[in-house]
Amino acid sequence: MSHCCIAQTNGYKEVQLTDNTFDNRYASYNKSGDLILFESNRDGHWQIYTMDVNGNHQKRLINSIYNDRRPAWNPLKNIVLFESDRSGTNELYKLYLDTNTIQKIPISLNGNKSFGQFAPNGVDVVFNYENTSEDIDIYSITHNGKRQKMLVDDTYKKLRPIFSPKGNSIVYFTNKNNTGDTDVIYVYNLFLKEKNKLTYFKDQSQHPAYSNNGRRIAYSTSYKDEQPEIYIMDSDGDNKKRITFNDTEDILPHWSPKDINILVSRLINNNYQICKILLKEPL
Repeated sequence: MSHCCIAQTNGYKEVQLTDNTFDNRYASYNKSGDLILFESNRDGHWQIYTMDVNGNHQKRLINSIYNDRRPAWNPLKNIVLFESDRSGTNELYKLYLDTNTIQKIPISLNGNKSFGQFAPNGVDVVFNYENTSEDIDIYSITHNGKRQKMLVDDTYKKLRPIFSPKGNSIVYFTNKNNTGDTDVIYVYNLFLKEKNKLTYFKDQSQHPAYSNNGRRIAYSTSYKDEQPEIYIMDSDGDNKKRITFNDTEDILPHWSPKDINILVSRLINNNYQICKILLKEPL
């Protein structure tokens, strides 16, 4: 069910993978690159789905009455990490696809947990913990609930942490040291305990994602109050390059296993649809 996306006058060729009157977001490839995981509210609440790389065979993974959201693959095993409100508080869970069983990750924090992502070793998990709506910290823990550790703690929002391919850093976006709602992207070196800012205060930069070779980061930016578009930069913040040119929102980039395309969530006719940007096929 692939379709052409909104035409660009610059950038790369694109393919639209979902096409319905609901929201489809947070798309990511499995390690082999033959399956795409995503969330959709097409059944009345947020649920988790898979589809093939052409948008066909869309399948709901969990049949529940709860909001199951923001799925992420385990890089080594057939396990999906997701967050759910099924206990009354937003918690992190694992779905074992081979047995269709669900396990909660035991985390000794009372507030909402969100944006869970596996480390490259397939054991550790990084996630957000909400102290208050304006103070959101970054923690790590093993997927079995061991070695809980606070990684980044200040009085700002620090959202959607993602490991580098080597597991030595995390990248995230935050409103630290900013006025208003402007977000910037930081990288935190887990061994050196150092933070470095990669984007500027004048931009609204969010949703960073490492390429699989670790050399580049894709992210979305609202520049000069424009709609968010997708950019790529080097992992140290240099050589920023815009790759989408659409008069609508492009957010939530995720690289394919060989870094030849990027999945994004795009606002089309008032709903988010999943598209892929073909980085090897310029217009």
